[in-house]
Amino acid sequence: TGILPIRKCGKHSALNLFTEYSMTNPRDIPHLFGFNASEVERLCGEFGMDYAEMGQWYDGYLLGDERIHVYNPRSVSGAISSRRYSSYWTDTETYEALQVYIDMDYEGLASDLLMMMDGARVPADVEGFANTMTEFRDKGDMYALLAHLGYLGYDRVERAVFIPNEEIRREFVNALRGGARPGLARLATESRELVRATCDGDEGYVADALERAHSWAAGPRYYNDEQALRAAVKFAYLAAIDDYLRIDELPGGRG
Repeated sequence: TGILPIRKCGKHSALNLFTEYSMTNPRDIPHLFGFNASEVERLCGEFGMDYAEMGQWYDGYLLGDERIHVYNPRSVSGAISSRRYSSYWTDTETYEALQVYIDMDYEGLASDLLMMMDGARVPADVEGFANTMTEFRDKGDMYALLAHLGYLGYDRVERAVFIPNEEIRREFVNALRGGARPGLARLATESRELVRATCDGDEGYVADALERAHSWAAGPRYYNDEQALRAAVKFAYLAAIDDYLRIDELPGGRG
């Protein structure tokens, strides 16, 4: 991650006879990128770390049509060295980079990121990306850039982008809270208050907060749609994913 493919600077560039390997198209060597699952499992056993928790924090990059799981090697090494699961990205660089793209809100990017922070996958066309950090034809180009930089995972089979793990999700949360999008920043702040009010049994505050979230997330044509309400509730309780395991529905019967 963090390495953009070579950009062709002209129609007849001298740099055109090479094979390109990237996060969105690793070709036949995805098993050589980063740390794979078997390597991380061996390291966890050797150093007494919990393999499942390591996966929750640093797994999630799916490379190639085989969907090979790849971990961030720097973060895995940092967690083992410090004996602590946390974010090991360069704080200032990550925060500033993500904040720029969230504040741009290109074609509704910020709303998509909110859904991805809650576990959703968003369809994305990353083909034809011009390998630049400043010129975008559409939202697909921006998704491609974020995937190359490691801020998003890309599933070649589903052709969708997603936030790969807890480490990256927390970086997005931090960038969202400090961004220039007042509506999104307010949503993040109110979400923390909503979680507190829910735990305190303050039904009045909870009702008002959910109504505001519903009005923000659903347009007039879809206000009474079940999925729109579901999305509004998930957005409203965004802060809960820091400390709670959310189960949308428990299986019960058939149909």
